[in-house]
Amino acid sequence: MPPKKNVTYKGKILFLHGYTQSASLFYAKTSALRKKLIKLGYRCVYLNGPYVLTPADLPTTDSLSKFGSATTDTDDVTYRAWWVKKDKTNDAINLDESIATIKNYIQKGEIIADNDLKVEEETEEEKKLPIVGILGFSQGAAFGGVVAHKFHELFETDPLKFVVLYSGFKLDTSKKAGNDKYDEYYPHTEEEVKSGGFKYLHVLGELDTVVAEDRGYSLYEHTKSSSDILKHPGGHFVPNSKMYVDNVANWIEAHQNGSQLKSEAPEDDIDSLLDMMDNFGKA
Repeated sequence: MPPKKNVTYKGKILFLHGYTQSASLFYAKTSALRKKLIKLGYRCVYLNGPYVLTPADLPTTDSLSKFGSATTDTDDVTYRAWWVKKDKTNDAINLDESIATIKNYIQKGEIIADNDLKVEEETEEEKKLPIVGILGFSQGAAFGGVVAHKFHELFETDPLKFVVLYSGFKLDTSKKAGNDKYDEYYPHTEEEVKSGGFKYLHVLGELDTVVAEDRGYSLYEHTKSSSDILKHPGGHFVPNSKMYVDNVANWIEAHQNGSQLKSEAPEDDIDSLLDMMDNFGKA
């Protein structure tokens, strides 16, 4: 990690990686977005999921690419997850360790070590910064969607101001799936959704073959009254082009500051920008 620059932060954003990723891999995959957010005054905190995947848990190399986890150096890569299925009979999972991971960071400043990512020690002032948002990808986005509404209750801290979910989805909380205990984590009425006091941005790839379209819309439909959608013409990844980075950053600023969404795209990108902006909020 490069030396710390003289930045005055106004809040922290928790970055939650996807399945078969890690904090260091997500750090690399979100470089353009992270640099933009740092300039805007956000400290980006990358957390590691508590589960280390075994070779038996891993998909093929081709599938790793689909999950956004492909890397040129596979010898010393540690692949992680926020949950693994407890058995093959249903979709039951346990999020206790993952919730504890966030709690340990908030209450003790502890982060699960990542040999490929040197974490800067926070100053005393940075330790006091509020966590204003979550930014998650795939499984990390799904986990973020679980804890977002009751964030202040679960972690005894201030409520969030925004949640950005790339290729996220809602857990199947039916009894048949075995995850009914997590149903209460989600808001269930429009009044409950709005009572959270924050907005969701769901960023979905139109060519995503990992999180199918109906699954990708599942959490959006559940939180529709406080949600926006941004679609991109790609697959299962965090788009790093300037246009998408700027618009996600601008959306965050709008909901952090209560201002209107604005664009910083150059004039020669206006046509593309208009096409993209047309995708905001469309189901």
